[in-house]
Amino acid sequence: MVKDKIIEILQKAVKEDLKIHLEQPEFEKFGDYSTSIAMMLAKSQKKNPLVVAEEIVKNLPALEEVEKIEIVKPGFINFHLKKEFLLKELETTLKEKENFGASKLGKGKKVVLEHTNVNPNKALHVGHLRNACLGSSVEKILETIGYDVEVQNYIDDTGVQVATTVLGLRELDIKQEPNEKFDHYALRVYVATEKALETNPELKKKQEEIIHALDKRNGEIAVFTKELSTKILYENLKTTHDFNIDYDLLPWESDILERGFWKEAFEVLKKTEAFEKFESGEKAGCWVVKNVLGDDKVIVKSNGVVTYAGKDIAYHLWKFNVLGKDFLYKEWENPIQEKPLWTTCPDGKPNKNFGQADVVVNFIDVRQTFPQQAVREGLKMLGFEKQAENLHHIGYGIVSLSPDSAKELGLDTTDNKNQYAMSGRKGITILADDLLEKITEKIKIEHPDSPAIPEIAIGAIKYYMLNYTAPSDLIFDYKKALDIYGNTGPYLQYAYARCANILEKAKSADFVPTPEFIEEQRKNLKPNEEEFSILRELRRFPEAVEKAGENFEPRVICEYLFELAQRFNTFYNKHRVLNAETDELKSFRLILTQAVAQTLKNGLNLLGISAPTKV
Repeated sequence: MVKDKIIEILQKAVKEDLKIHLEQPEFEKFGDYSTSIAMMLAKSQKKNPLVVAEEIVKNLPALEEVEKIEIVKPGFINFHLKKEFLLKELETTLKEKENFGASKLGKGKKVVLEHTNVNPNKALHVGHLRNACLGSSVEKILETIGYDVEVQNYIDDTGVQVATTVLGLRELDIKQEPNEKFDHYALRVYVATEKALETNPELKKKQEEIIHALDKRNGEIAVFTKELSTKILYENLKTTHDFNIDYDLLPWESDILERGFWKEAFEVLKKTEAFEKFESGEKAGCWVVKNVLGDDKVIVKSNGVVTYAGKDIAYHLWKFNVLGKDFLYKEWENPIQEKPLWTTCPDGKPNKNFGQADVVVNFIDVRQTFPQQAVREGLKMLGFEKQAENLHHIGYGIVSLSPDSAKELGLDTTDNKNQYAMSGRKGITILADDLLEKITEKIKIEHPDSPAIPEIAIGAIKYYMLNYTAPSDLIFDYKKALDIYGNTGPYLQYAYARCANILEKAKSADFVPTPEFIEEQRKNLKPNEEEFSILRELRRFPEAVEKAGENFEPRVICEYLFELAQRFNTFYNKHRVLNAETDELKSFRLILTQAVAQTLKNGLNLLGISAPTKV
């Protein structure tokens, strides 16, 4: 990439061990790339930034892709790319087609990507959906830049929430309603049981007994729980499939205990200095990892129950292939998704295809930062510094509802809050299934003749989930999600459909220019301001993909696609395409439209959003 070339010559000219960043200037008159490295150096050298910038530029060799280099106050160095280079990049866009944006950045490295991770005791709500959308998009982005990606959906079937649903099904008389999805029914049972536990000590005692039985992995309760969890999980997978989200492996927490993963890790941890058993105080009898983010994280409770973080340490030792133990596996029966789905199980067979990660990425609620950090510290304590360094927790913020959306979904909004948080335990939640149904109904009402209602509904939801930095909280609003004139999924789908319509009309008129036209006419073409603007943005797509992958941040793709769509719409509103003044100009503008369409389609695919030709 030309960006890498510019950084390389800057690095040599600077002659200091500094990381050089190139940014895209806000205004195109300042060029295609800009760096503030001169201002950084000016502080340490106690010189005027403009003088430092001049010294750097003086030592820069010429690059065939760069038209000119200029210095702008207070010390920016700006690079302007040649028209011929931008036109050549346009050829690349068209020739690479669906591979445009791909690279080999991660070639030879395997990423184990964990996302969704809904406790198998209830239906998915919109918070879980945000997790799944983020993880699924990052999977596609990482694969595009060359990584081998294995997607895991961790099934916590031994925790308190599962025990609560088991308790409710065994002790409370709550019937499943006709045509009610089983995971929706399980959620109702869970909520009712949580409420009953607040006033019933005897019920609380039975819950503890179930938790112990699950931890020991024996008896009728363990068998009942596994059957229940499997049934609920199957319904969860129907939901994720509706959003075109799939997985490679379902690792069960019960199998971590069954295969002795934790026992192995526990014996090794006990020999390390930062892992100890407290003999007094409020954590007496507990085994803890000391000084995690300034506190002590309990790994084993005083009653002998292993916490989530403890089992997760063992799980991550397996992910990095340093545990010395492995699961047994079998294919998931009756998979809903198209690609093969595997699950860990006690009666399976060995399979060396899973785990063995170079990099691990976990999309887990930002509120779980503390236990996730405990896992990293656990790896470090065991001597696996490199693995700890390559373990990335991407915490995502909570999803709330806008007042209008909350009211529309039947929640009490008379207290006039500016947002309505959800709580699965209290039953204040919006289920992913219900959200998709509601969005679909609204599109049918507003656009009854649309041939792509399901695609628009999924696009609206996914884009809304992805167009925020992962750690930030999100307030979901129906109206904003469906705005075809705003920064939304439907807006991008409409932009793609507009391009497809233009190209279809040209095809019907037997006017289909080829990429070779650009090569033949490169010296004669004189793009106007709007066309140049599109050319510059098209060239940035591969950079945006790599940046999104390196930061595990789909929002980078959202920002890019919205900018590209805006530039194309500005061009389209000012200039004729099919009725251009000359055949040469018509050919160029059709090729430009074709490149925009391909790039929009590729980018939407990275977000897990389809690109219908008619909306």
